Amino acid sequence: MKRHIFFTLLCFLFLHFNIHAELKVSDSYDYNNLVLSINKVSEPEITEDAIIFTQENIYRVAGLCFDFEDFKTIHPYQIRKSEDIDGKVTNSVMFFVLEKPENIENIAYKVILDGLWTVDPTNKNTVYDSRTGLTLSTLSIPKKETNLTEYKKDDRIRFVYNGEPGQTVRLAGNFTNWDSWIYTLEETRPGFYELNLHLPEGTYYYNYYSGFTSFQDKTNPEKVYTDDGRVLSVIKVQ
Repeated sequence: MKRHIFFTLLCFLFLHFNIHAELKVSDSYDYNNLVLSINKVSEPEITEDAIIFTQENIYRVAGLCFDFEDFKTIHPYQIRKSEDIDGKVTNSVMFFVLEKPENIENIAYKVILDGLWTVDPTNKNTVYDSRTGLTLSTLSIPKKETNLTEYKKDDRIRFVYNGEPGQTVRLAGNFTNWDSWIYTLEETRPGFYELNLHLPEGTYYYNYYSGFTSFQDKTNPEKVYTDDGRVLSVIKVQ
């Protein structure tokens, strides 16, 4: 009876304090695809925009909390079920999807499994926190690669184009006297093209080219309009 009351109270606390604890992903399509990709328990998986935590579906109540939230919020795990064509459940996994926190390269966290605070059994990396006297699970987050054209503050501009894979994308600007056959962006992964150039201090106008067609850099909001009606992307080296 006491055990039943304990779990009822614990579930109430989860619901009461974690209405906002769902993943704050702006694109529900991406979130649904992440959930559909979960089919087994594994160590935390880091994707481009999120981190997937999993547990065996053997706990009545499971959650986790993070150091960047001062351990104040318990995020409940959800259950992902796989079914066969007859609707019979063939597999079930507890999961939580965390949107990657900005400007954080390392996180520490702890999990609660049926009322017991512990380290994440799927993650072998731990650290002792002398402030709380607890051992915490840790995770290193690789820096998210920017998909924007930007000035790197070392006289280097990183030009970026996102589009269909397998293209030849060239760059021209006032620094090439608008010759579009000098620089070609490299396709570093399917549909992602980039080029690094060292340019002296100044203001530069440019566009991308595919064949003889020019188009502006959509990753760069800065643009200017010419007298003849063209739109040029612009970036400054300071």
